[in-house]
Amino acid sequence: MKKAPVSFFVVLFILLSASFTSKANNSSSSLYKSLTDTLPHTDKEEIIFQKVEVEAGFPGGEDGWRTFLQNNLRAETPIKRKAPIGQYMVVVQFIVDRQGKVSDITALTNHGFGMESEVIRALKHSPKWMPAILDGRKVKAYRKQPITFVVTDK
Repeated sequence: MKKAPVSFFVVLFILLSASFTSKANNSSSSLYKSLTDTLPHTDKEEIIFQKVEVEAGFPGGEDGWRTFLQNNLRAETPIKRKAPIGQYMVVVQFIVDRQGKVSDITALTNHGFGMESEVIRALKHSPKWMPAILDGRKVKAYRKQPITFVVTDK
């Protein structure tokens, strides 16, 4: 008996990190000032914030991010690596500096099948992001970004 070949395709869902990032509360407006007043000028630029008033964002917003991923992420990677059918949310954390440069990209998940490494590879080719804002100033901040791969048998 001959088995019919099973074909797979990946649907890429882009989930913006709104659910992964916490919004700063009202007391954060003086956070930058209180953390930086006692530091020398050069150290002020090296602080990496976790809570900010406005998260770092991709240029072009949600549509720009979706277009970037469609053009740069190899969504077929988990299929080529024989990932089982399922939904896989990859979460990466990285730093966006005051000039919008992305660095220190780290996977917070470990599904395997090349998914995390593919997201990291694509992010390394990212254009500059809009930096986070705290107390009206651009700051260096962490950003967590989820990307979901869906592998089906269709």
